[in-house]
Amino acid sequence: MNRILTFLFFLTSIGLSAQKSIDVSVKTTHITVFTNRAQIETEVKASLAAGSSKIVISDVASTIDPNSIQVSGKGDFTLLSVNFEKDFISKRVLTYQDSLKAIDAEMEELTMTFNVLELEEKMVMDNTKIKSDTDDLYKDDLEDMSQYFKRKLTGLGIEKLKNKRSRDKLLERKTRIENQMKTDPSRQLPLGKIILTVKANSATSAIINLNYIAYGAGWRPIYDVRVENTESPLNLSYKADVFQNTGVNWGNVNLTLSTASVNKQTTKPELNPNFLYFYESRSPVVSRASAKMKVDMEMSAPMVMMEAANMGTAANYAEVVETSLNTKFDITIPYSIASGKTETVEIQNLTIIANYATYVVPKFDKNGFLIAEINDWERYNLIPAMANVYFEGAFIGKTYIGNPGVKNELKISLGRDERIQVKRDEIKDYKTRKTFGSNIRENFGYDIIIRNTKKETANVIIEDQMPVSQDSDIEVEMEELSNGVKDENTGKITWSLSVPASQSRQVSLKYSVKYPKDKNVVNL
Repeated sequence: MNRILTFLFFLTSIGLSAQKSIDVSVKTTHITVFTNRAQIETEVKASLAAGSSKIVISDVASTIDPNSIQVSGKGDFTLLSVNFEKDFISKRVLTYQDSLKAIDAEMEELTMTFNVLELEEKMVMDNTKIKSDTDDLYKDDLEDMSQYFKRKLTGLGIEKLKNKRSRDKLLERKTRIENQMKTDPSRQLPLGKIILTVKANSATSAIINLNYIAYGAGWRPIYDVRVENTESPLNLSYKADVFQNTGVNWGNVNLTLSTASVNKQTTKPELNPNFLYFYESRSPVVSRASAKMKVDMEMSAPMVMMEAANMGTAANYAEVVETSLNTKFDITIPYSIASGKTETVEIQNLTIIANYATYVVPKFDKNGFLIAEINDWERYNLIPAMANVYFEGAFIGKTYIGNPGVKNELKISLGRDERIQVKRDEIKDYKTRKTFGSNIRENFGYDIIIRNTKKETANVIIEDQMPVSQDSDIEVEMEELSNGVKDENTGKITWSLSVPASQSRQVSLKYSVKYPKDKNVVNL
């Protein structure tokens, strides 16, 4: 029995030793960057001998999702297995350390050279002293000797100065590398290693394509909104901050930016019974079904990320591709993004027809706010994000471009419009408080005056409100609206006015509230 086991072990050892290991480098061909990770497409070329071989692909991203690895290729071979491993020896740290060692070696050579120059300078000075003490020098000899030592000492001084400058540059470079080692977020990341076990019937050349998802990468939108004046269209620069912390530098690769978020829930939520119950003073019992539904809805909620960015330059090299589920931006010029770094890419530069109006909320502010209203906003594939606003060539500030949802208009705030002034005065003669039997009736009235100090007519939207009753014992009645439009659900009132240059307009709001005199009304 022992002999049989020994023989089997011997055969296994022969098979293992016969299996060849091939170390190959990987070439990244394309990267699709989602909002929260990246899909990396690579290519590997290998020459396979007959029999089984292990192809070891080193220096790939350590943040790979092993379940996402897909392999395809060309050649007369069979793929037997795919494995992923992490190499916990940080090659980025080793690279930094090698650079520092090289700098230290150069510093040692320069220091040695500097010491030799100083010794040579001392020897020249000593020789000068000996000459002056021992020789009877004539005038011509003294001048020749003086010129000689001057040239010699000047040459040595220049060499010492060059040496010092070289050492200073090396010290600066060493400091930069040491700072990078301290601040590089990828410095401690391990690298990944993909091991493919293949079998070839005969010697063959193999071209293998690897496709996998890597964490630690993504992109965030940012916009620049530029408006020359309210008679001009709106210019929107749509940019992306592309970041990656995969541990591997992306060098000269073509990028596609996708609006898809890979980690979103893909399973449709299910509706469970919604049980009604009376409120009691003790903590209500929430059914398991209701709790499960809440979790499902939270998981399906989209995540929005925002960050400011710098100007990009690739808008003329981006192609927009709309799929049934998301939008892709194919960047046709290659980019290089080091691990731990962020690169800004301009993906679209849009000229958009917009309507401009100044909104005023006199209850809270005495100035207006200029708003650009865009009707066909769906066609621009915008993601909610922050925007830098420029008006009439000046930077105004930042605003937020959101998703209007089912609304017809996308509204972009362009900042405060101080040339539209508003005043909200209480009509004191109208404000009364009277008791009728068991009820109190209060009257409220306001005059709203708009002043346009611009040199052109302004479209002004006034927003105010009247209270909304949530109790049948509280009655709210509209007395005067000055052609305003009231939202019955919210009590919001809107007036749309065209105010000529250097002129004023006025609207009035009057309403009454009736309620039992033995009760206090909140927010009256």
